[in-house]
Amino acid sequence: METAKLWIGTYPANGTDPGSGEGIWQVTLDRRTGKLSVARLAITTPSPSFLALHPSSPVLYAVSETAQGEVSAFAHDDGGLTHLRTVPTGGSSPCHIYAQQHTLWVANYGDGVVTQISLDDGVPTGEFQAHEHSGSGVNKDRQEGPHAHFVHEAGAGQRELWVSDLGTDELRRFTSSGADGIAAVLPPGTGPRHAVALPGRAGGAGEGGGVSSAAVVVVGELDARLHVISVPDGAVLSSQPALTTQASEDKPSQPSHIGVGVSSATAHLLYAATRGPDVLSVFAVGEGASLTHLAESPIGGQWPRHFAVVAAADDAADLVIVANQYSSTLDVLRCDPSGRAVQVESLGLPVPACVLPA
Repeated sequence: METAKLWIGTYPANGTDPGSGEGIWQVTLDRRTGKLSVARLAITTPSPSFLALHPSSPVLYAVSETAQGEVSAFAHDDGGLTHLRTVPTGGSSPCHIYAQQHTLWVANYGDGVVTQISLDDGVPTGEFQAHEHSGSGVNKDRQEGPHAHFVHEAGAGQRELWVSDLGTDELRRFTSSGADGIAAVLPPGTGPRHAVALPGRAGGAGEGGGVSSAAVVVVGELDARLHVISVPDGAVLSSQPALTTQASEDKPSQPSHIGVGVSSATAHLLYAATRGPDVLSVFAVGEGASLTHLAESPIGGQWPRHFAVVAAADDAADLVIVANQYSSTLDVLRCDPSGRAVQVESLGLPVPACVLPA
């Protein structure tokens, strides 16, 4: 197909409370040109800062990143979204969700609780297990306690999930039975955020194309580094800066999301977006899960919260669609196999936080 439908999650506008009008938007991407259609508000819902799709049922999920966390399920079709059910997450400020066939996993940033919610034909039943955690880190301002931030697969073929805990510098392990200890410990002050399985030369199919079960890469929000983690033993194989551009003294440098190339020509690439400098860093993934920095390009807007990667129609490049929170724009970069990224589109949309290809 020459177009791709995108769902966009948002935050409340500055100076407003959650529930004051933000919601889930729908945009269509032209995979030939990178242009975006005019955004359409599909449904109003409080602070839907992260979205996910059920693997087989036509159901979309959205967290409500509020003090008393909730997650909502919506039936989706070409016409839009229909609310199905809203259930509590048992934690505060949920910021990420991951959907399996019978279970929805929620990372609650505020108190570090990881919630396991039962699904019936994709719809939350309301039954859940809330897995609490304890601990802290060396950064007294950001690591005073656990902060579950991201749920990710522990590589292809692994029957477990890992949860990045920014507050404790740990990757927490979970199986269908629940919490199963600590998968990996990161260097003090890392602040692990998002993660992705590294692209492999001959991996199985998965999100982002071929992946290797040998390693995942985790980005540190606090130390601005990429950490390559061995699967399944959790050893830190290597660590390197997530970017070369430095933020000015009055601005932070906070990496946010990472992803891998999805076109045939870019399957060897790793992308990392950093807030503050507002750049996209591109790395080549080599043998032994090595990372080589290739290029750095302006992200197109301010404060890249999240991005999605879609193959260009010619399969010779990727289109990286970035949710730039502070500039209230969706910006599209076309990235070629060399790692060079060029902005091809910018579309205004209120406080975008998540981009989900449908």
